[in-house]
Amino acid sequence: MRNWMTPIIYTLMGLAVMYIGLQLFTNTMSFLTSIVLMIGIAVLIYGAIYFFFLRNRGFGGGGGNKNEMKKYKQAVKQSKQKYKQPTPTVKKSSLSKVAPKPSVNPKRNRKRMNAPHLRVIEGNKSKDKNRASF
Repeated sequence: MRNWMTPIIYTLMGLAVMYIGLQLFTNTMSFLTSIVLMIGIAVLIYGAIYFFFLRNRGFGGGGGNKNEMKKYKQAVKQSKQKYKQPTPTVKKSSLSKVAPKPSVNPKRNRKRMNAPHLRVIEGNKSKDKNRASF
């Protein structure tokens, strides 16, 4: 099927190129006007499709709807708070004496972090599954 379709496609493409060349040389102004009109209509159709369908999907790095974006920003904020590093201090001059910091106790009492997104699901843990009954 593909073998007999190839010459037909090439013939149609050749006729199209010949017609475009003929229109370009015989009726240049009309040809250019129709080309500009086709491009304008294509831009309007694409703009309408983008405005009504693609804009709300968040293509191009936006990602998701407003609710998902809100959750993402909250997660980023929590992550920054969790892995916060102290900002390095810059010495202004070597002449000024900096008071030594008191030594930090290595066995510092750390608070246990509560993870609200993790929870234990209670279930029947004492039951063993009998694989032979499946």
